[in-house]
Amino acid sequence: MIITISLIWAVVIGFCCCLWLALGIRKRQPGEPPVENGMIPYLGCALQFGANPLEFLRSRQKKYGHIFTCKIAGKYFHFLCDPFSYHAVIRQGRHLDWKKFHFSTSVKAFGHDSMDPRHGYTTENLHQTFLKTLQGEALPSLIETMMENLQSVMLQSDTLSPSKDHWDVDGIFAFCYKVMFESGYLTLFGKDLGNNKNAARQEAQKALVLNALENFKEFDKIFPALVAGLPIHVFKSAHSARENLAKTMLAENLSKRQNISDLISLRMLLNDTLSTFNDLSKARTHVALLWASQANTLPATFWSLLYMIRYVGPGRLSRSTRTFCLPEIGKS
Repeated sequence: MIITISLIWAVVIGFCCCLWLALGIRKRQPGEPPVENGMIPYLGCALQFGANPLEFLRSRQKKYGHIFTCKIAGKYFHFLCDPFSYHAVIRQGRHLDWKKFHFSTSVKAFGHDSMDPRHGYTTENLHQTFLKTLQGEALPSLIETMMENLQSVMLQSDTLSPSKDHWDVDGIFAFCYKVMFESGYLTLFGKDLGNNKNAARQEAQKALVLNALENFKEFDKIFPALVAGLPIHVFKSAHSARENLAKTMLAENLSKRQNISDLISLRMLLNDTLSTFNDLSKARTHVALLWASQANTLPATFWSLLYMIRYVGPGRLSRSTRTFCLPEIGKS
């Protein structure tokens, strides 16, 4: 009897495997790039891609060339690794539904309700919101606020404190992340100091921002896997980090902060008047804006600074930094 049951299961599994081989594997068609289906049904290459996206892309680029297709979580993704070919793809914009992609990706990654007006949760036009708050007359004040926060963060940094007898040493990568994240965070979401600007209140705010940075980095590590379709609940620490960020951006917490950017202020108003989002979903949309503002800015700052140190020279770079970014130090 036991042998019979085992035999039945073996036949069923074998049949499923044959069915998968026949229907679940996509074959390369004429004119298409190489296709990799992966060894695991449905998931395909998802686990390898999620574990180390950069190494995965490098190995496939070496194996297949600049253009290839991989099955990830039931869907086929085309990868283009040649930056000189990007313009040829962008020119085909009328054949590519960017809105559908970024709306669905945002829902999967950040966990809020859909921001696509066609789905009925909101009637906000995000593109118009960005135009009103990030371009034109709104841009100079945003830049000015960012520069003020950048100066404040660098002057108050423990590493740059003039009252200390010695300078702390930190890596360029960590330094860029700390300075740029705190400056950008304060520019978007304002400060929670009120009229009380004593040292204890400032330290509490700095601790809040640095904690947000740690949560941001934990969440950002698995972002490619989320885009590939893996559920965030698989990554417990990243899920916890995202929810911690959302809690700090609940309306009741943001309402206590001063100098919030026009973008966040307008989005809070539109969330309340044009959407049916609950409070947590509203907060998660702010997490999405935080990620969008920082995910490319932080590594770009590091590579830009590294390039300038290597080719401009640290002496000239430090003098220009004192002159333009830290005028108080430059005058002394």
